[in-house]
Amino acid sequence: MTDAPAPRLLLITPVLAEIDAFEATLESAVLAGDVAAVVIRLAPADERTLLARAKALVSAVQSEGAAALLAGDGVEEIVGRSGADGVHVATAVEAIEAIERFAPEKIVGCGPLVSRDEAMSVGEAGADYVLFGADDADFEQTLERVGWWVPIFQTPCVGVAATIDDVSALARENVEFVGLGDAVWRNEAGPAAAVAAAEAMLSLARAPGS
Repeated sequence: MTDAPAPRLLLITPVLAEIDAFEATLESAVLAGDVAAVVIRLAPADERTLLARAKALVSAVQSEGAAALLAGDGVEEIVGRSGADGVHVATAVEAIEAIERFAPEKIVGCGPLVSRDEAMSVGEAGADYVLFGADDADFEQTLERVGWWVPIFQTPCVGVAATIDDVSALARENVEFVGLGDAVWRNEAGPAAAVAAAEAMLSLARAPGS
């Protein structure tokens, strides 16, 4: 048994341009498990359109008790007005700039990170979490990165599961958050069912003696 907290889920949306059909899907997915946060990836648009989309999706996420983080071109300009809890950026340079601009009032996360040096620089700069892996990444490499990070660094870590079956492997590495993207949104059983299945795996990790 480990003393480390059991991981929670972090959902990563597709890049969204049209959101009307997605809002209900997002709400049901967040409600289906212990989702700590959702990274809302927005397609490029003019600021007014971007803000309208962000507000609707942020509300959908927060109404179910999760943190809403914006990602995409131009989102830094609308974080405050959208009511989002923070931002997710892709590179160390962007992370350092976002931390200077938004911390500690807003959450700043960064990834996917493939370089150990870049990950360490993001952690040292004060990011709230670092993220390893992606839907199309080599999952064994994701496990290797997570296995290196978790025992050494205090900055929380997100490991992205390429499939729902990968959730258990990440839980065994004591990662703080399991990230889920296409494994949820493209799941044949539906997003809510995919989140519920992932949550069941994490519940085993929370069980005494696991």
